[in-house]
Amino acid sequence: MANALIEDPRITLYRQKLAVLLRRTSCRWISFAVGTAPIHRTFFENVAVALEGLPTTRLESSSHRQVQYGVRMRIAAEDGDRAAYDADGDLLVVPAEDAFDTLDGQATLVSACVHLGLDLEGRNRRPLDGECAARIACHLYRLYETVTLDESEHELTHKLQQLMPTTSADKPFFDVAVDIVRHCCATLRANRRSYPVRPGSFMKIVRTDRCERLRDLLLAGAARHDRAARKRARGMPALPRASRYLALQALQPPPLEM
Repeated sequence: MANALIEDPRITLYRQKLAVLLRRTSCRWISFAVGTAPIHRTFFENVAVALEGLPTTRLESSSHRQVQYGVRMRIAAEDGDRAAYDADGDLLVVPAEDAFDTLDGQATLVSACVHLGLDLEGRNRRPLDGECAARIACHLYRLYETVTLDESEHELTHKLQQLMPTTSADKPFFDVAVDIVRHCCATLRANRRSYPVRPGSFMKIVRTDRCERLRDLLLAGAARHDRAARKRARGMPALPRASRYLALQALQPPPLEM
């Protein structure tokens, strides 16, 4: 196929590693809805499939196969860059591989994948709700990776204090995530015998009044930061929009390190 690009094996491996991250139990526990943005039990699995791509029946050579991806990916050139999804270009920009080595780095990747998943499902109609969902999911991942859902209230409180963000702008979203985790723990205890709760088997709905407060916080922050962010976005190379695209993937990429 003339339109199929040969994918860098480094990006192929990154796709595989990110898909493994999104299939972790911590991601499967993330289930909530804020405004028009629902994060349901199969949400991150769908994103993982879009990242990994689906092989077509056509082999281009003995060394490459043709794969249909749901999103483009680019590894950021500068260290310290955060993961971000550009919906206009169907492009997921990710930091270097060392992001997988830290809890905060993993949480940032999960957050960016929320924007991607909402776009894939056509549910990114209200950007403020999408941003709220991404920030809440970021904190939920950190919490579920650290907290044991059946531990005592004293242990839970201690871990929550350790995970509390240092910036005041993040705390309202962290508080929502904490409420979701506490609700999950209570539901788990109440149904331990009659109906054991499994990852993603319930969805916590964020109250409307709380949604409005989170949106107001984002709007207030946008007045300070969005103008500079838009200038950076204009400098990115333009890519044609495509919900699916083809690439040539090496049949035997280097071993995946976890």
